[in-house]
Amino acid sequence: MAGKKPKIKNKKIFYRRATWDKSFTGKKSIEIILRESHFATSTVAQRTFVGKLGSEIVGADFEDNMGMYLHIAVYVPDEPTSTIDKKSSTKKSKVKTLDAPVGQNFLSGDVFVFVKGDHLVLCPSGVREAVVHDYLYHLLVKVGLPEVAEALELEKVAKISALKIIRDEGVKSIELNASLYEATMIHMDPSKPSPVGITRTLADQMASMFSKDKTLKEITDKENLNVKISLSFDGREARSKYNSRDIEFGVAGKKRLIETAAKIVDDFDDDDDSLPEDGFTIVTRQGTKITPDEIRVSGDYKIKTFGKSLDKENAWVALKSFYENLKSNGMLNQ
Repeated sequence: MAGKKPKIKNKKIFYRRATWDKSFTGKKSIEIILRESHFATSTVAQRTFVGKLGSEIVGADFEDNMGMYLHIAVYVPDEPTSTIDKKSSTKKSKVKTLDAPVGQNFLSGDVFVFVKGDHLVLCPSGVREAVVHDYLYHLLVKVGLPEVAEALELEKVAKISALKIIRDEGVKSIELNASLYEATMIHMDPSKPSPVGITRTLADQMASMFSKDKTLKEITDKENLNVKISLSFDGREARSKYNSRDIEFGVAGKKRLIETAAKIVDDFDDDDDSLPEDGFTIVTRQGTKITPDEIRVSGDYKIKTFGKSLDKENAWVALKSFYENLKSNGMLNQ
C-alpha cells in the first residue's frame, strides 16, 4: 500500500534584519514601507515581477495584522509538469508532461514572511530565501523607492555579531571536528570537485599551511581514527626570551587566525543542516566561544502542508510564534 503524503512538515524558520540608508525614508521601518507599498499595488499583476531563469516572482497575498504577513510565490509561466505512470503491472512506467489548467501555473516554490519593525522572519518552501530580497527589490522600485531597493540588505544579525567579536577580541584557536576536517582534506585533492562555503575556506587555508605534509595529507585514509584539528597561536613561544625581541614574531600567525575565523563565519550558511553544531569552535583571546549553533538563528516548526506548498495561515502563525520567541529572549535587541 502506497504511503500517504504527510500532512505536517518540519520546516526551518529564519531571522533577518532589514538595513538600508534611512536618509531616504526618515524614521519609517521596513514594516511601514512594505505596508504602504502593498496597499499601493492593490492587484497581483502589479506585484508580479520577472525572476531568474524565466521565472516570475509574485506577491501572492499579504495581510496587515499587528505586522505584515507576506506570501511570495515563484513559478515559470506556462511551464508544464511531469507525470509518471503509476500502474504497477507494467514493466516500464511512462513519463509524460501535463499542462497546468487554463489560467493557472504550476508553483515552483514559495516563501512565507512576517515583518515587524525592521525584523523579518521567513520560511522558504521549495526555493531559496534570496527570493524574498528579489521580490522586495522589485516592489520598492515599482513604488518609486529605487534608492531603498538598491541599499536594502537582509542581514544575518548573529553572523555580524560574531564577526565583530572576532575583530575586537582576536582569535586564540580554531577547532574543527572530524567530519568537517575530513571534508576539508578531501577537497584539497585537486581531482575532486571544487568545494564551496566553509569547506572551501578551510581547504584554501589548509593547503597554504601544510598541504605538502604527507603525514597530514594521508590522515583521512586511516581507519578508526578520531580526528580533530586545532589551529592556535602559541603564546609561550612568542614570549620566549629569543622571540620576544622580534616585534614581528607571531604577527602573521595572529592575522591568519583572525582572517580564517572571519571567513569561516562569513561563509557560514545557516540554511545548511549538513554542518553539525560542533562542526567548528572559534575561541577568542578573551575566551569567547563561537560555534555554528550560536550563529544559526533559526527554529524548527511543524507546519501543515498544502499540496507541494504549506498551509498559508498555519505558516504565518508559526512565523509569529518564532518572532515572539526571539523577542522574549532578547535576540531582537542584538
